[in-house]
Amino acid sequence: MTATAADRKLMTAAELLALPRGVKRYELIRGALVEYPLNGNLAAAAISQIAFAIGNYARSRDYGRAVIGCGYWLERNPDTVRAAAVTWVAPGRIPKGLPGYPELAPDLAVEVKSCGVSHPEIAAKARMWLCYGSQQVWVADPPTAAIYVYRPNAAPVILGADDLLGGGELLPGFSVAVRDLFLWEA
Repeated sequence: MTATAADRKLMTAAELLALPRGVKRYELIRGALVEYPLNGNLAAAAISQIAFAIGNYARSRDYGRAVIGCGYWLERNPDTVRAAAVTWVAPGRIPKGLPGYPELAPDLAVEVKSCGVSHPEIAAKARMWLCYGSQQVWVADPPTAAIYVYRPNAAPVILGADDLLGGGELLPGFSVAVRDLFLWEA
C-alpha cells in the first residue's frame, strides 16, 4: 500500500531548521519537504556577483541587509519556508538576533536559473515571491546573460548584457551593468 498525501506527516518550519546541514538544499512548501540540487558553476558565479553588488550597496549606505540563501517563513499550518539565491530586506524589517527564519517576504528576491530548472518554473517562483509581498524579483539567466525584473501587477522587463540594472525606488542609487553580474572565463 502506498502512502497518500493525507497519510504523510507534514513538516514544520522548526523541523526544517533542525535538519542536519550538508550539501542538500531544502525548502518547505505547505508542509512538504522539497529538495533542490546544488547550483552549477555559471549559476554559482552569478549568485556571487549579484550578492556582492547588492551587499556592497547595502553596506555602503547602511541601508538594509543582503544575504545569500536565507529561508523566509511565509505561511503557517501548514508551514511554507522558501529561499531565494540572494535576498535584500529593507532597514528595520528583521528583528535583531532572530535565530530562525524571518516571518516575512524579502523586499527583493533574486532567483538564478540553474541547470534543470525551466523558465516557467522559475517565473512561477518569482510570481510567488510577489504574492507574498516582495516588491521586486530579479531572475538571472546566466547562459543568456539576461535579468528578468518582476514587479507587482506588471509584465517582467528583460534586461540584456548591454543594459543597466537599477534599483528604482526600492534601492535608490543602485545601478550595475548586467554584463558585470555574469563573469565567467572566456
